[in-house]
Amino acid sequence: MTRALQVWLWLVLVFNAIGGVMAIVSALLIPLMWIVVVAEVLVVAGASMLLFPRKKVGFYLICAGAAVSLITNIIVGGNIVGSVVSAVIMPLIIWLLIKNTWYEFK
Repeated sequence: MTRALQVWLWLVLVFNAIGGVMAIVSALLIPLMWIVVVAEVLVVAGASMLLFPRKKVGFYLICAGAAVSLITNIIVGGNIVGSVVSAVIMPLIIWLLIKNTWYEFK
């Protein structure tokens, strides 16, 4: 695993954990936002699985969490541009950083 990938995954882990806590606050007012909380948990779990046990399924969890969050934000009418950027750019950067070392992951 490259240093750039480790740094990016730590950033994803921290910022999505913070986003998950903020989504919990929003979910108290908008019940549909609980789905975003679940999506943030998926992303955090995926980043953790890529960082620590180095499992490929972590990448798929990140992609699934980003997609669920995007769909929910579109339905709720949240920050659609930010959601699209997050749902596309975050997994794309991870893929670009991981593609040369994909064989290292189980």
